[in-house]
Amino acid sequence: MADIAAAAIHLASSGGLAAVSMRAVAAELGTTASTLYRYVASRDQLLDLMVDTTMADFTVPPGPGEGWLDELVRVADATRAFYLAHPWMMDVRPAVSAPGPNTLAWFEHCLRAMATLDRPGIAKMEAIGVLNGVVMLFARSAASPAAFDFGAVNPQQHPYLIAAFTSAAEGHAGGDLFDRTVRAVLSGLLGA
Repeated sequence: MADIAAAAIHLASSGGLAAVSMRAVAAELGTTASTLYRYVASRDQLLDLMVDTTMADFTVPPGPGEGWLDELVRVADATRAFYLAHPWMMDVRPAVSAPGPNTLAWFEHCLRAMATLDRPGIAKMEAIGVLNGVVMLFARSAASPAAFDFGAVNPQQHPYLIAAFTSAAEGHAGGDLFDRTVRAVLSGLLGA
């Protein structure tokens, strides 16, 4: 199974998720698709295997134990870097089957960070889901930044838009947008 996962990950890393098919993985391994189906029942199962195999490399750099929010911000930052290193992972839909052990370890890390937080488990799981969505949004934006020409915006028609972007350009908000967003979202969701 490790060889199958490695071949599929290699294809995804070089050609994106669209390059991963049972036939392409089999060719990468020098075998046939019918032989591959003896080990992996479907492309969805293959994608689950790829994700969990890749998640084995996920680490959160150690940091000061200043509380649940700081720890989740560090997890979010590490997850964003992980997505940027493995951009194909942003295109995988959530697993229909049970997540593998490495994926479960990521969830466990997030829940461990919130252990002292007096909130129901469902609220914590919802916060993890939203956190992952926010992280993915920032990673996608960093992977393919879009340039917007605000010179084409008419200030008479859009004065609030111009004012918002002018103050942002002047650094009015201060700090890192990713950090601020993650903290605001988690604090809002978990009422802390």
